[in-house]
Amino acid sequence: MGGDVIKPITYFQDMPIRKKIQIINILIILPSILFLTITLYNMTLNQVMERALRSSDHKLELITNTINTLFNNIENYSKLAIINKPYQSVLNSDGTDPQSLEDIQLMYVGLTSLVESSPYIDSVVIQSIQGNKTYYTNNLTNVTENNLSIYPGDQLITAKGSAVWIETFQSPFLVNAQHINLLAVGRRIINISNGIPLGYIYINMDESKLSKLYGNDEEGLQSKLMIINANGTIISSNDPGLLQTTLDTEKLQMIFSNDNSSQIFDNGKETTIISSKALSKKDWRIVYEVPSKALMKDQWKITLFILGYGALGLLFALVLSIVFSNWITKPIVRLSRAMMAVGNGKLDTRSPITSKDEVGQLAYKFNDMVGEIQGLMDTVNQEEKQKRSLELRLMYSQIKPHFLYNTLETIRSMALMTKAHDISKVVKALGDFYRMSLNKGQELIPVIQEKKHLESYLYIQTIRYSHIDYIIDFDSQIENCRIPNMLLQPLVENSIQHGLREKQTGALCEISGFIETKDGADVVCFVIKDNGKGMNEELLANIWHREQNQLDLSSFGIRNIQERIQLRYGPGYGISISSVIGSGVEVQLRIPLAFDKKGLPERSVKSS
Repeated sequence: MGGDVIKPITYFQDMPIRKKIQIINILIILPSILFLTITLYNMTLNQVMERALRSSDHKLELITNTINTLFNNIENYSKLAIINKPYQSVLNSDGTDPQSLEDIQLMYVGLTSLVESSPYIDSVVIQSIQGNKTYYTNNLTNVTENNLSIYPGDQLITAKGSAVWIETFQSPFLVNAQHINLLAVGRRIINISNGIPLGYIYINMDESKLSKLYGNDEEGLQSKLMIINANGTIISSNDPGLLQTTLDTEKLQMIFSNDNSSQIFDNGKETTIISSKALSKKDWRIVYEVPSKALMKDQWKITLFILGYGALGLLFALVLSIVFSNWITKPIVRLSRAMMAVGNGKLDTRSPITSKDEVGQLAYKFNDMVGEIQGLMDTVNQEEKQKRSLELRLMYSQIKPHFLYNTLETIRSMALMTKAHDISKVVKALGDFYRMSLNKGQELIPVIQEKKHLESYLYIQTIRYSHIDYIIDFDSQIENCRIPNMLLQPLVENSIQHGLREKQTGALCEISGFIETKDGADVVCFVIKDNGKGMNEELLANIWHREQNQLDLSSFGIRNIQERIQLRYGPGYGISISSVIGSGVEVQLRIPLAFDKKGLPERSVKSS
């Protein structure tokens, strides 16, 4: 038994390589062709169905535009007719004077011209408001007041002169000696002189002519084109037997739930493509339905043709591509995944090195480069943290000693001149100021805390400079917003020291805060405005362009705040300054709106 198995294996091993490849290809191709046949058939089927859906949409779009244009033209004809002078004159007179007889003749000429103006206008009827006078084209017979009750006069009254479309009905009167299906548009005729209703005009359209407008389709498709109302009742169709019938509930649900698009409908017996679009008049829709099998009758032939000429080449290429691509690209895929991981911030990722070829050398250099970048990143991030810590310490140190001395001197003077109540207020303000300035080392604080900080500082300053007044107006929506500590006080201090201190009377510092939208995102905007002496353009430019060793304390404070903001939030935020000589300075500061205790995530070298 074992020898019987070994002999074929030995025989196969002894075969030439060419025959081995042929046998292996046959063993692989036979099951693969079946799989490929099914796959290609489904792919081609889906593509044909997609093309059919697009074709249905396009066809229906053209038909919809044509019908909308026709309906608009018919409405325009009716609009012109209701202001026709002979029509107005006849409906407004008793018909006994000679002029009325002449107008009646002109009316009939006008009605004939209206029918001849469009091949889709079948007939026209004009009825007086009392219903006792009726005028119509000569192709109508047996027109009575009772027959005309089929027209909805109450809807025309409600429409107040606008066009009212009337769904398909079988004419109670004779049209060219027979009863036919009509659609109509009606309007109320109003005296153009005094606005009194005079009558109604009805322009009738032959439904069979309308269906010919869109009813032609490719032979053998067995398609259905129809116009339906909101209830699904068919009011026009290329199949006369469908008139006044109602579509299936499932079809209606699909049509109205998928507005203006093509869908595949399968009721278990037949699969059809249904397209629908809304018409511009009333709540009518045009629907196009075609069996999918009519579109797919040549699909199998196409699939066999593709397989017959391409199966062998596709399978051979597939086998070779799988074998050689896996062998060649596996190291590259590993290197690519390592690069993606590094790009996502995982700097501890390394690519395995399995060879010394070009890919192996590239992986070696990549690992070496990532190691150097990781070391540099750690160094830079550490330096950034140290820089931020130093800047915050420097900001805290900007509480100038002379301010403390001046405040203490103020307290001493008040102790000599007044009772202890005012002194207590100043001392409390000073204590609150330093308590909120230090803030237990917290870098982010609520806006309401910064507001209290400003109030303490400005209260002390107004005691010192009695001619200075201030207004703080923050929107209540930003009170719990988180902002960096000591963000606004240096700007207010600059406003007082350089703008208001030397102003004799009427010195005012206004601080406001509110939410505004910038590039589609909400930001917090703070405005510090004074009415001091102001600055010219040269002084404004010097604030940003002075060398580091040339900065005075005010410029340094502004630059420091600008750098703190942009370091934390990015270059899209910060300070802008404007000024007019003699009118003061306005400083605007913008940062992102953040209510979380941690604020927005700090920008680091990795994410930048």
